Amino acid sequence: MKLSVILPCYNEKDNLEALFQRLDLLVQAKPDIEIVLVNNGSTDGSDLVFKNELAKRNSNNYKVYTVEKNIGYGFGILSGLQSATGDVLSVTHADRQTDPMDVLKAFEIYKNENNPFLLVKGFRKNRQITEALFSYGMGVIASIALSTRLTEINAQPKLFSKLFFEKIQNDAPHDFSLDLYFLYQAKRIGKIAHFPVYFAKRVAGVAKGGSGSSFKTKWKLIKRSFNYIFELRKSIQSGRIK
Repeated sequence: MKLSVILPCYNEKDNLEALFQRLDLLVQAKPDIEIVLVNNGSTDGSDLVFKNELAKRNSNNYKVYTVEKNIGYGFGILSGLQSATGDVLSVTHADRQTDPMDVLKAFEIYKNENNPFLLVKGFRKNRQITEALFSYGMGVIASIALSTRLTEINAQPKLFSKLFFEKIQNDAPHDFSLDLYFLYQAKRIGKIAHFPVYFAKRVAGVAKGGSGSSFKTKWKLIKRSFNYIFELRKSIQSGRIK
């Protein structure tokens, strides 16, 4: 099975050099891996860093998919997933708070389960109490509204088959709600497996909605998350999404 890893990158210029160095270890561990870095409408000069880092490596393992204008976190991920060639697909972050090597742990779990509709995801173990409570609260609300148990919705990495992605991609949202959509669909047609992951503190760049984000950014994410939970429930009740 060929594994593709998708990393959405929006204005992460100051993280990219160190990120590539960590991804090199991933390539060493799994030489046939495909790494898709999505330049998701960045405006900070990330394109030049991508060009320089790719030139250093001259490797077929790496490719950059460019989205000219940022229209959402989810859109960038979906673009990368659609361009990937692997039989198994994984999504993780480019902000260096998540370890790309965790993808290999998820891949081993996936292979052992032998279920094409399994979604493997991280479960964060070292969170600050306020962020853990927020994540727990969102999980409870989503679980009640959608009548299925969902936890640690935004934790990474997430890994699933290309078959699963092709089956559910048409109704996927283009913003941060994409993580919730993936989990709901995995519970609907397959199953979810968790494994422990540890998030590092952000050392460069600006948080876009997760750990370390400003209150204003977090509040915007909270409102959108609440709205999407009930949008999704309405779509389920109407039969548009089953």
